[in-house]
Amino acid sequence: LTVFGFGAFNLFAVGEPVAITVNGEDITEALLGVEIERRRRDILRQMGEAADPSLIDEALLRQSTLGLLVDQTLLRQTAEDLGLAASANRLNRDILGNPEFQVEGTFDEDRFRAVLASSGFSPSSYQDEVANNTLIVQLAGSIGDTGAPTDREVREAASLLTQRRDVAWLAFRTEDFATDVEVSEEDIAAYHDYHLDRFMTPERLEVEYVGLSLADIADGIEVSEADVRDAFAAEERDRAAEGDARRRRGAHILLEVGDDRSEADAITQLAEIRRELEAGASFEDKARELSEDPGSAANGGDLGLVGRDVFDPDFESALWDLEVGELSEPVVTAFGVHLIRLTEIEETEPPTFEEARERLSAQLRRNRAQTAFDERLRQMDEIAFEEPDTLQGVSEALGLPIERVEEVTRDAATGPFADATLRDAVFEADVLLEGYNSPAIRTGDTAVVARVATRHAPAEIPLDEARDGIRAQLLAERGGDAARSAAMAALERTASGEAVADIASDYGLDWNVRESVTAADPELPPAVGRAAFELSLASAGERAATNVELPGDGHAVVTVTRVETGDFGAMTESERAAMRTQLGAWARERDVSAVLASLRVDAGVEVGSVSP
Repeated sequence: LTVFGFGAFNLFAVGEPVAITVNGEDITEALLGVEIERRRRDILRQMGEAADPSLIDEALLRQSTLGLLVDQTLLRQTAEDLGLAASANRLNRDILGNPEFQVEGTFDEDRFRAVLASSGFSPSSYQDEVANNTLIVQLAGSIGDTGAPTDREVREAASLLTQRRDVAWLAFRTEDFATDVEVSEEDIAAYHDYHLDRFMTPERLEVEYVGLSLADIADGIEVSEADVRDAFAAEERDRAAEGDARRRRGAHILLEVGDDRSEADAITQLAEIRRELEAGASFEDKARELSEDPGSAANGGDLGLVGRDVFDPDFESALWDLEVGELSEPVVTAFGVHLIRLTEIEETEPPTFEEARERLSAQLRRNRAQTAFDERLRQMDEIAFEEPDTLQGVSEALGLPIERVEEVTRDAATGPFADATLRDAVFEADVLLEGYNSPAIRTGDTAVVARVATRHAPAEIPLDEARDGIRAQLLAERGGDAARSAAMAALERTASGEAVADIASDYGLDWNVRESVTAADPELPPAVGRAAFELSLASAGERAATNVELPGDGHAVVTVTRVETGDFGAMTESERAAMRTQLGAWARERDVSAVLASLRVDAGVEVGSVSP
């Protein structure tokens, strides 16, 4: 919960709320909220244009996101303990070389910022994200760095993964057997009585609340002409203090410095390249040939149009000192040594007062509204604490109405309580059991103080309302049992050597037959494929059989009649290389999972604390 106020109880203590603490490091509710929203956007994007946000299980989303953040924190802490670090050079390369941030193959700052904004990142938070991910990748590499798979391991894997089998399966589907199942009224009543805990309505609350809105405050704020002109004058002074802030398009040739090349050698080499360029050589050709920046070399060194605070300060200073077409002297940064050329200065005119009026007026209104909102939020929280059993004081002091939501459960509600944070607040023990006001809870640009007006305990769902659901459940269960029994009987007949055609005919079914398939063949249902390739065939001409569950669909008898051993020699070199890569990846994934499981066991984790 986002809690504000001056109350004496710890519940109302100031400090950013903490979702969980991992080895002394806090994961705040704010960070968790940002990551939940980012994952929600990703889910909705994957669901397509017709995505329905209500289909997302908020509780499950929160739980899985929190687990992901804990795992990432554990891995990053371990990487830092091992002295692993993400170099600035690598981070810069990763960002500038990311195709998502490029337009026609060149890094574009506007595109960069737009993509980050759509994903809930700022430039600085994205850089932190890239740095953390880089550390985790390095850790994964060091954990799983057990050397490349040997030829023997590759041959053995090839023998299994490229092995082909003749597979057949006879499917006994639940829905087919459910048609012959009878469910009586007595059965339904007995199921209802025995599983009564499943047939209860959720606990339901009627909730009163007072809501504070930043937008409503902003609507009531007046901004004078003089205020807007003062803000415009301040912007002009800031532009003058900043100097030339027009965006630049630059290009560079980078030579890295390390064991194979000293800084002095790089400077000397670039000075010679500079002389060649001044004599008429092509900068683009030299960059493609010599630059060691993979993000720009292929584009002739072009870095795209960028504003200030994007590049290394020394690089930026040198770029901004150049005239269009001019070459710099060699410039030393943390990434190496650069030769820089300025190719373009974006020509833009600062806005006139009339052009800026509406924007500045809205900005002033929002800034003042935010100040007023923060003050009223503190006031709201203080009164809610001092008068814990009524909302009347909050309402009168702030001039806000007491509103009501008739139905709030732990999983759903309307109005502001569609937000899980607010629902969680009214189900806290002090609010639910003691009847106290909640603290002031901020979600986005609104804040709410709430109390439980009426509590409706869970109630039994009458048999008449549950009847259809119970009938469907019993039909599925009994149909599944009948399908499993039939499949087991068919398996016994198959194992005894009875003709498989006769077995299928007795059940009115047909065998599904696939010849010479691999384990990954898309025509094999996954459960069938796994079962078929786990069977052992004693000798040629025999049949091996097993029974397998088809998840949610019944059971099947699976047979294998021929096995063709995989041929390593028939694989191309690219196929062998791909197999080596896949084997290495599997090994690393297994090793990292084992380490992570150990870290979870040893970690000091505290849930729901609040930082001082």
